[in-house]
Amino acid sequence: MSETVIRISDNGRITVEIENRGVKSFKQIAPDTLVECINKSLLRGAVHTGLLPKNCISFSAYDNGNKEVILLHTENRADISYFGTEYKNFPFPRLVFGFCITQEGHIASCKLGVIENSNRINPNTKMYHYPLSNVSGFHICTGNNTFPKCTSLHTLSSLPYYIMSMPNNNDHFNPSLNKLGMEMRDLLELLKTKEPTFYYSNVLLPNGKVLNDFIQERKK
Repeated sequence: MSETVIRISDNGRITVEIENRGVKSFKQIAPDTLVECINKSLLRGAVHTGLLPKNCISFSAYDNGNKEVILLHTENRADISYFGTEYKNFPFPRLVFGFCITQEGHIASCKLGVIENSNRINPNTKMYHYPLSNVSGFHICTGNNTFPKCTSLHTLSSLPYYIMSMPNNNDHFNPSLNKLGMEMRDLLELLKTKEPTFYYSNVLLPNGKVLNDFIQERKK
């Protein structure tokens, strides 16, 4: 049987007495160390999210008050633009979006990933390189665009549409990340008349990641 006793003297000295099978040991600790140990041992209350956005597949809450939401984007077409050229009803592969929201409701970072074309997803769902521009790894370059303040998590469901409507350029585009090795303009011209499934047979390259990697990755 073991027993631990914490003694705090009048002068503020903190001594930890540990008795294990009749053998006592003593050590002094700093007040900050004691406070840290107590905080770590406290039971945390429930995290109340409120109404979550449609197609939310993951939610995380962090000690600093930040939250992260992962959304499955179920639509495979959108109106986009590239250096003044509009591409109406442009096809896309299956996408997932991630948004980190600060305690004050500001969008701190956004990420985007391409998942395999399957009706079912799980933590090991295969992922691919995003073949177009404005995405580095998983993280979206939003330039000087500003996001509305998030007052409720359910409003995040509109952000994928907002991001898709942002003008595209050549930032972070890499022709080696598509099977055809095409430049951005040529790739857009080819894809505009194709079905979304064309990506999987002719364009996408695996990135060696799975959906759980996307969920766990946080911007450094």
